[in-house]
Amino acid sequence: MLLKILPLTLWLLLHLTLSGYAQTPPQLPSGHGNAYGIDRGQLYPGTLVLELMEAAEAEIEAAVREAYAEGYKAAAVRFVPELAVQQAQVAQLKMNIERLITDRRKLRRNMFTACGLSLLGGMASGIIAGVVIAGR
Repeated sequence: MLLKILPLTLWLLLHLTLSGYAQTPPQLPSGHGNAYGIDRGQLYPGTLVLELMEAAEAEIEAAVREAYAEGYKAAAVRFVPELAVQQAQVAQLKMNIERLITDRRKLRRNMFTACGLSLLGGMASGIIAGVVIAGR
């Protein structure tokens, strides 16, 4: 008997504790005093509803275009100085790359010249050493 009462007591305690923390869901506003002044009991002709919907769509489209233009202007004003700085950095990097390429070409040319001169110097010193040793 005790084995049945203990789990039921724990379950009841848990249920009461959790229900104390529960929140009530928010209530949706009722349709009595709506913001548009539309009487729900009134029947409106379809042409009037269509005209109102088309006017609302036109106003929404104009507002979206205006907001986009304002956002574009704000972004342009904000990011134009950064764009100029970044373009200057790109130009500087391009100049550095060109300088490194020309330096590499000069280094390669100087390396081949040094290798050729050392080869010729080694051959000349070998020939001279051979002549000196043979002439003794």
